[in-house]
Amino acid sequence: MKPTVRLRLGDLFDGPADLIVLPCSTAGTITGFVARSLVHHSIPHPSDHMELGDVEIMPFEGADEIAQYVAFAASVQGNSSTTEAIEKIGAELGDFTRKQSSVRTISAPLLGAGAGGLQSEKVVAALKAGFCSTADPAASLFIQVLHRDVYERIKGNRRVIQGEQKDTLRVFISHTSKTESAIEWVKSLALHLIEQGVQARLDKFHLRRGMDLPQWMCNELAMARKVVVVCDESYKQKADGRLGGVGWETMIIQGDLAGLPPESTKYQVVVRADDIEKGLPMYLRTRYAFHAPGAAQEQSFRQELLQELLDLPLDPTLEAKEFAL
Repeated sequence: MKPTVRLRLGDLFDGPADLIVLPCSTAGTITGFVARSLVHHSIPHPSDHMELGDVEIMPFEGADEIAQYVAFAASVQGNSSTTEAIEKIGAELGDFTRKQSSVRTISAPLLGAGAGGLQSEKVVAALKAGFCSTADPAASLFIQVLHRDVYERIKGNRRVIQGEQKDTLRVFISHTSKTESAIEWVKSLALHLIEQGVQARLDKFHLRRGMDLPQWMCNELAMARKVVVVCDESYKQKADGRLGGVGWETMIIQGDLAGLPPESTKYQVVVRADDIEKGLPMYLRTRYAFHAPGAAQEQSFRQELLQELLDLPLDPTLEAKEFAL
């Protein structure tokens, strides 16, 4: 058993904790949010003679339903901070869980990420390193994040925070675009996915003269975690007749589909024909496909496609508001 660190979307005062941590500067200055919290909960102000990385802990009198203790963490000096100071704060919080057996849950914000100018991911990594080095094995640190966009970004970078290589989603786009407008549409889609952090693979970007075409297709389909199949009347004709490169891909995809469970979402089918039946190949008829014939719903289509590629919940209310680091 070892200490745990979790990221949670919400306010410091949202959930029960044994100790809540409030940020301050070495001079004892605080943010407007913290100032309002002090008044609302009758918490005394922090000391105005703290060193960077110091932690001042006191009983949270009259607010037992929120926490037993409240702490001030000197996470900013002037307009800056350091990851060493944040790690020191994490270590002091962890050490307190060994001294006080009743303290098992600590709630802290992204210390040093605001006025201190530190990157949120570095703050999380430093707090985790410090806390886990000293905390009781049964203790937990919850790092609270107020804004969803920051929460989602950190969530996407958690492998980096854990010291692992970032796991980039690799997506292969299969298509047979004949007209200039169709080619530009597929290229625009690929560039959009790349801008969203997806490693989108497209023949127009990655297939070079002299390369073995069937082998390249096999490699791309094998290495892709997700595949976007862009269909129209021409694609259907070639897939059904096993013609050209699409014919090769069809045979490879069919073999791959046969080994996947029915609930697999590896293959995302996008039909660009006005009549979906005229653009959907026979072997993909059972797939729940996107219908994107024109530009009217382009933005919503791209959002929904990205949602499927990243395996995000279809309804935001179902999304977890915390995760382990």
